[in-house]
Amino acid sequence: MGHINTKQLRHLLELDENGLGLGDEFQAFIRQITSGGVAWKMTNPRERLAKTLWDRGFGRDEAIKAKSFKAYLNGIPQIPTSLVAEDSGLSFLSLADPRPGLLRSCKLLGVQYEGLGYTDGDAEPFSDRFAVPAAPFWFRHDDGRANCNRRPDHCRDELTGDVQVGTAMEGVFAFVHHPGIVVEGEHIVDLPGTVRRSNRADCACLEVWDGQVELRLCGHSGFAFPIYGALRLRRK
Repeated sequence: MGHINTKQLRHLLELDENGLGLGDEFQAFIRQITSGGVAWKMTNPRERLAKTLWDRGFGRDEAIKAKSFKAYLNGIPQIPTSLVAEDSGLSFLSLADPRPGLLRSCKLLGVQYEGLGYTDGDAEPFSDRFAVPAAPFWFRHDDGRANCNRRPDHCRDELTGDVQVGTAMEGVFAFVHHPGIVVEGEHIVDLPGTVRRSNRADCACLEVWDGQVELRLCGHSGFAFPIYGALRLRRK
């Protein structure tokens, strides 16, 4: 297939709108690359990760109403200097936009949560230390594999200083930027910074079943399993 320029892509959109029918996914792809570029082509990490969220629908809810990606980007903080430098222990950089709330964020990110019977009120931070910011924020994290076969509550209790275990909110954003952190049948990420309100011995976990990523609140924080590992991160 030869190179298709932006003008040609816009023409394809016009054909689709006139009834040709190019398919929803292809149409969404065309709209992305004709309205601000695509995330994977951006070299600036702040722009690239923000564009990933914009393409998923962040910034367009009633609470934000950004009219363009540029307007949305203006509301994204600069990456803190402390998070710019490479960190061998926390090798991934991610951007979270918690403003829509956990339930809506999962919908936008394609993470099954509400469909599992959960509501926004079911998840709560284990303590004030694990309350996530209300505004967009950056964090560095690992993939949880260093904590495989370790009890989530032990991982949560032993970390001090700036490094802590992840929460449900951070877990879903870490996944959308770095989907390889969870592998079906091989690795599940524990997120013991978030617990289930009705049973605080249960913690959040992120897993993939039948190709669908799911956020669950039924992880057993007092038990260790070989393919489960608690995410570690720092926000500054």
